[in-house]
Amino acid sequence: MKRIAVLGLAMAVSVAAPALAQDAALVFAALDANKDGKITQAEAQKNAAVVQMFGQADKNKDGSLSKDEFQAAFGSEQRPAGGGAK
Repeated sequence: MKRIAVLGLAMAVSVAAPALAQDAALVFAALDANKDGKITQAEAQKNAAVVQMFGQADKNKDGSLSKDEFQAAFGSEQRPAGGGAK
């Protein structure tokens, strides 16, 4: 019985990880208003979590978040909530 529970938990975790990554991709697409493949600080204003983490997520300090930077910051363990900042 314990074996079945552990197997079920492992399956749930393996399914949840791609879902989180997909959510991050959807949030990125929604925030990228001009569809140039990056999120500026102005575009980030729609999401409070992204605004809060923008400086840390912008690894190359160019003032925008690339898809890779966004995915690294929000794609797995952290997930930007849908709530907006303004």
